Amino acid sequence: MSRFGCNLRQGLPQLFQKKVLSLLVDIRHRLKETQPASSAVHIERMDTMEDFELQEQSLSDAQAFDTLVLQISRIGGRNTKDCAHKVLDRLFTNNLMAKFHLKGKGKRGKRPLEGTKVYRAIQEGIMKFDKAATEEFIKGSVSEHLKHAPQRTGGGGFSMP
Repeated sequence: MSRFGCNLRQGLPQLFQKKVLSLLVDIRHRLKETQPASSAVHIERMDTMEDFELQEQSLSDAQAFDTLVLQISRIGGRNTKDCAHKVLDRLFTNNLMAKFHLKGKGKRGKRPLEGTKVYRAIQEGIMKFDKAATEEFIKGSVSEHLKHAPQRTGGGGFSMP
């Protein structure tokens, strides 16, 4: 026993683990800061409709579209549904997702996502990740995730029409 009331053999490994974990977190943070915006893993999350419109415009460029498809395909997941949910969470905040519906129909005035370049990139990226994925299954997964966006943290909740 040390004079501080703890066994040094038990206390040092805990301190070591704590230090290693804090260093790993620091390294991860620094890597995120240094990744270029055009890297194969960095995806800029859209928070506002203006961000979405800018992304739509940028996807007119074939190279930007192909880069986004590649980035999306690398997100992955346990299965197609999980991949779709992870892709949407990586691309959009819950607040922005709450403003979309797959087809844009309904009384809440949501915008359609299905006819956009962003949706086409999402669909192609998921199909690149999972060769067995179908367009209909992706539509269902995306639609379900968008439907529940208002209920998730930062989604803004439902407002009555």
